[in-house]
Amino acid sequence: MKYYKDYGLAIEGLVRHHKVDPLEYNSQVDDALPLEDVLKPDPQLRRLIEDIDKTKVKLWLFTNAYITHGERVVKLLGIDDLFEGITYCDYGAEKFLCKPAPDMFAKAMREAGVTAPQDCYFVGEHKLIHKSINFIYRVRSLISSR
Repeated sequence: MKYYKDYGLAIEGLVRHHKVDPLEYNSQVDDALPLEDVLKPDPQLRRLIEDIDKTKVKLWLFTNAYITHGERVVKLLGIDDLFEGITYCDYGAEKFLCKPAPDMFAKAMREAGVTAPQDCYFVGEHKLIHKSINFIYRVRSLISSR
């Protein structure tokens, strides 16, 4: 929990302090999780997302997971075809870049083709991110209350 609190992503602390290979970690942990046993297509979630007016909003995934895990989750939920792209934490990069780092938000905006932070909405859960979004980016945010 310490590394998650300190870095926003536990794997970053494991890499920094214990020389864990992040791609091996992803293979042995995230990609090995039996998600098929717990995640199923969610028709209600799908309808909710489908009801968003895509002429006004570009739907973009933004995750601290590695690409394989992020894509796997949305595929299992049956919503992978509803998004235009995904910004993820690149475990193969020399330096980790993840939420809540301001550069990660800038990366997501760049990849989604957004230039003005005020044109972004963030929907998600992460105590560190709420502060980052409101203080650093002044991005209008919708934080779920779960």
